[in-house]
Amino acid sequence: MSLRVWFYSTRPWSFVMTVVSVGLGGVLAYAKNGLDPLLFMLTLIGLIAFHAATNMANDYFDVKHRVDTIAAPTAKYRQHPLLSLGISAKTFASVVAGLYAFVLSIATYIAFIRGLIVVAFTVAGLFFSYFYTAKPLLLKYRALGEPSVILVWGPLMTGGTYYVLTGQIDVQVMAISLPVGILVGLVVFANNIRDIDYDASAGIRTLAIILGKQRSVKLYIAMLSSAYIITALMIVVRTLTPMAFLTLLTLPRAIKIINLFRREVPDAADPITAQLTMQFGIALIIGIIVGSLIGF
Repeated sequence: MSLRVWFYSTRPWSFVMTVVSVGLGGVLAYAKNGLDPLLFMLTLIGLIAFHAATNMANDYFDVKHRVDTIAAPTAKYRQHPLLSLGISAKTFASVVAGLYAFVLSIATYIAFIRGLIVVAFTVAGLFFSYFYTAKPLLLKYRALGEPSVILVWGPLMTGGTYYVLTGQIDVQVMAISLPVGILVGLVVFANNIRDIDYDASAGIRTLAIILGKQRSVKLYIAMLSSAYIITALMIVVRTLTPMAFLTLLTLPRAIKIINLFRREVPDAADPITAQLTMQFGIALIIGIIVGSLIGF
């Protein structure tokens, strides 16, 4: 099997969300007391590997539990590595295990520098990553997928990066991470709203299935709006620099997506939500950098 096929199997297009979450923790650390480039790069590499392992474990267990089949919407929008690319389940599982081992090796090295709190962040992340679709918890199948993603790509990933770089756990940093975490969670939610009929026929109970399509769309809109509201509130209480208002540059696109969802949930529900997440996150990061440089 070619390296290109294996790289595709990790869903690399999704890694931008991890780059945003880690980058946010990095710029907040930079604004606090500077940034160690080596530790930052190790953290970024480790968390991208974590994201790759999570994506592949999700595919593996979705097939094992017969949620993903050749008739699943997933197979329509991308080539599934186990259903379309000819990779055996045993080989695939071995690569997933290798990625998790790689993540643990980086985390162990960083833990020698920063202490056991790094281990706590790592264990928490791996817990949500593995049990997202693995027994006995099956978080995704029990309406806990979105909360898990929000927690991991928000406070755990951004707060963990900040801790690695500063040696401090900061509640304000975790609060600042929430808008990005919510938007990453919305990517999953958008996917589940779109696939609501198929997922119901597969016997799983996502949050979208429990709420129904109409109420799910309303929650999607409320959560999307909350990302901007939380950011604005943190600027007002001076937790964030006023330059974070750069995120408002993405508001027209957010409104366009909201109007689109009100009419009909599009086939591209998750990629358009992911694009907004990337744009919002980059605007927030740039705003924090500019605010730090000009002392505003």
